[in-house]
Amino acid sequence: MEFWKDETEPIKAFIELFNRAKQDTELYEGLKKVNQLIWFDYTENGPNCSFYVDCRGGEVKVSPGKPDDQPDLTMSLSADDAHRSWSNKLNPVMAITRKKIRIKGSATGLLKLAPKLKKVATIYNVTLKDLGWESKIIS
Repeated sequence: MEFWKDETEPIKAFIELFNRAKQDTELYEGLKKVNQLIWFDYTENGPNCSFYVDCRGGEVKVSPGKPDDQPDLTMSLSADDAHRSWSNKLNPVMAITRKKIRIKGSATGLLKLAPKLKKVATIYNVTLKDLGWESKIIS
C-alpha cells in the first residue's frame, strides 16, 4: 500500500470520516436518502480492510468489516484508491469507467452525492490531521 502501513489504518480513517460527515446536516440527510447498506470492500489490501455504512431506516451507521446482512451495494477498490477518492483526487465516475472501482448493485443513490466530494475531502483532511496523519494528505 502506498499510503497506509497496514490494513487497520485506512479503516480507522474512513470510519472516522463517515462519523464526522454525519455531523454535517447536508451530508447526513444525503446519506439517509441513499437508503442502502453499502459495503466498502478494500480486502485486496488485507482480510479486515473493509467497512460498511448502513443508510437504511432513516439512520446512518458505520462499522468495520463486512455487514451481516447482504449489502445493497458493494464498492470494491484498493485502500489507496479509496484514499484518493475521499481526498477528491479520484473522480468516482471515471474510476468506475476505468474499473478502478468495481460495483455490485446500484450506485445511483450514492453517485448523487458525488458533487459533495469537495466537502467530504475537507472533512477527510481534517480527520487525517486530527489522527496525526498529516503526511497522508494529498495536495
